[in-house]
Amino acid sequence: MVKIGLTGSIGSGKTTVLGLFKNRGLFTINLDEEAKKIIKKNGAGYKKIVDFFGENILNNNYEIDSKILAGIIFSDLSKKRALENIIYPVLRANIDRMLKISREPVVIIEGAVIIESGYYLNLDKTVLVTCDSSKRIKRAHKKFNLDDFMRRNKNQLSEKEKIKKSDFIINNNYGLNFLIPQVNLFLYFLNNVCNVNFPAQNSLNNA
Repeated sequence: MVKIGLTGSIGSGKTTVLGLFKNRGLFTINLDEEAKKIIKKNGAGYKKIVDFFGENILNNNYEIDSKILAGIIFSDLSKKRALENIIYPVLRANIDRMLKISREPVVIIEGAVIIESGYYLNLDKTVLVTCDSSKRIKRAHKKFNLDDFMRRNKNQLSEKEKIKKSDFIINNNYGLNFLIPQVNLFLYFLNNVCNVNFPAQNSLNNA
């Protein structure tokens, strides 16, 4: 199996790119979604997180409130690291298990901090989605206010540093019509250099 990491700064559109790969029939994993399973009520990391951060992070249904938790960890680096020490070992074990049982020729693993966490070192190639900061702020405003955006962005490597550690760059400044050819070009690389064959159906042009 060829393991591809897909990452980008907050609001870059990496999840959109992941969707294009998925539409083509590739096996995809969203690390953020997998991490949410770990912190949900009765999840593998729920009790440890509540024990460490206290019940003030819970909502009325005794579920961990992700906004409250985010406000804490993005204001205190030591607490961010503590949360990562709880989640990351479980997350990596879960991903390893998924990859071990899969018969797919390639997997695209999307995550915001694949580079920062060092996880990219376990992968074959890393693809970085880039985008101007003004566009990233505009795209992210539906999920975060400006203060949240700046706190989260501050806790990630700069785009310049991420580029140094990436194998491929996908520019997402100009919309879907410019994005699709770049995704196709990367798939061409996988098909011809890594000898990975993709399904003929689900053309990206119809994404």
